[in-house]
Amino acid sequence: MDILDEWQSPAWRGTPCTSDAWPFSPDIAVFEARRAIGQLVRTYGDGVNPPGLDPSDVDPVLRYIRAARDLEEVMRAVRQDLVAEARARGLTWEMIGRSEGTGRRAAQKAYRAGLSDGRLEQLRIEAFVSWLARQAVKPRQPPERVSSDLDGSTPLDRLAYLVRHAWHALSEIDELLASAESDPENALDILERPCRRIERAITAVTVDHAMWEAMAGWSGQPEAADRANYHTSTTYLLHVMRLLLFALLYAPEEGSADIDHFRVFLTKAEQVYASVLLILERPDVGWAIPAPE
Repeated sequence: MDILDEWQSPAWRGTPCTSDAWPFSPDIAVFEARRAIGQLVRTYGDGVNPPGLDPSDVDPVLRYIRAARDLEEVMRAVRQDLVAEARARGLTWEMIGRSEGTGRRAAQKAYRAGLSDGRLEQLRIEAFVSWLARQAVKPRQPPERVSSDLDGSTPLDRLAYLVRHAWHALSEIDELLASAESDPENALDILERPCRRIERAITAVTVDHAMWEAMAGWSGQPEAADRANYHTSTTYLLHVMRLLLFALLYAPEEGSADIDHFRVFLTKAEQVYASVLLILERPDVGWAIPAPE
């Protein structure tokens, strides 16, 4: 088939959203928006299937519609964060209104209430995790308790262990929480050991700077040129490390007998492990991870 005939054959006149070339647009803002939507679909896969439809009936384009809708909602919250940051930097409502394409009064009316205490706390935790990551990448000798857990293992060994550990933890956390709920007198005995096991696994991955260097160094190569549109493996691998640090923040202190603290940690670990496995299953991330020797 002549190349022009091939181009003219589809009924849809645009590049299909499922193509790795879909992000292209002469409008750079459209390019970035399409790429963000594609990234979300590639991370969540079936998770962005429209509700109420059988998975076998879901045309991939419906996932893109759902992802675009989800991102649009998230962007409202992100704009609120940015306006709050602008005010913290001492910028005027007039300047913010100009950025919004409105004016001083409209911007002030829309954002005067500021952020909720809960949202501010979430942003504080995110900033703290980012700071912890900057400290973790600095070359230093891991603590003795971490060194003993590493036992000469390579970053690739630790990543493989983390994946196995995450799958196992996800299969047991809900059952552990239910058991603790039904047997409150023995809840501490039920939850403490699994919590400490998860804490040690995460610590062994995140506290050693060699792991951060390896994750940043596994650049990988896409199998085809078009796939470079979505090839951001280093970004996602380092995001995995920060997610693990985030979960570690909720680990109960040694000697703690606060059952609620253990419950919160297990819940956070479950959420983080689910996200980590989704990210590691992305093709562009998988290509970056070296095959075991």
